[in-house]
Amino acid sequence: MASRNQEVTLLSAWASPFSMRVKLALALKGIEHKDLPQDLGNKSKILLESNPVHKKVPVLIHKGKSILESAIIVHYIDEVWPETSPLLPQDAFLRAQHRFWSDFIDKKLADSWIRFLRSNDDAAVNEEFNQNCLLIEGALAELGSEEEGPFFGGASMSFLDVLLAPYAVWIPGAEQVIGLKPAKCPRFHKLLAAASEHPSAKVALPQVEKLKKFIRVHFESAMIVYKI
Repeated sequence: MASRNQEVTLLSAWASPFSMRVKLALALKGIEHKDLPQDLGNKSKILLESNPVHKKVPVLIHKGKSILESAIIVHYIDEVWPETSPLLPQDAFLRAQHRFWSDFIDKKLADSWIRFLRSNDDAAVNEEFNQNCLLIEGALAELGSEEEGPFFGGASMSFLDVLLAPYAVWIPGAEQVIGLKPAKCPRFHKLLAAASEHPSAKVALPQVEKLKKFIRVHFESAMIVYKI
């Protein structure tokens, strides 16, 4: 295990897909850390002090310094611990492409996903989310190698795969509980299926059944609190 645990603490919430990303990156890298689950209905002093701007999870605290926003945290983890399971490609052009699509995932895909969850099964928003999934499908065909493996990184999970992995549990959860109608994106869904079976994902992602219970019990309030 690539421990080098230099006072690494993660403030997280188990159902937050953004927390799942960071947990997955830490697991892939083998980074030992202290996980401090947060009650977002009663925010702790450490959360408010470490993220005074947004007051949300995840927060990675490394050597006493706070790193915020999940994609930025995953990038940070890859830079600080580059030896094990590198996430970003070495080629400068491919790295730029990964950054472009990471921006798309957070600004377009996640935005339409959040609006669908809050819309109470709005068909138009469902379709918008599906169109964004089709664009991810195209990016996967362009940047990934199906012969090498199901991920953007081929046989290994890459930066983009880590960002997308939480959809492996959230899409089936939303499909079964609130009627999401997923797009027909065979490569994207193959990526998600492979992500859900990855040993590191077994540690980082919750079971779909547990998430379904969460959606049923806490749906509306949870979407506001977790901002997912």
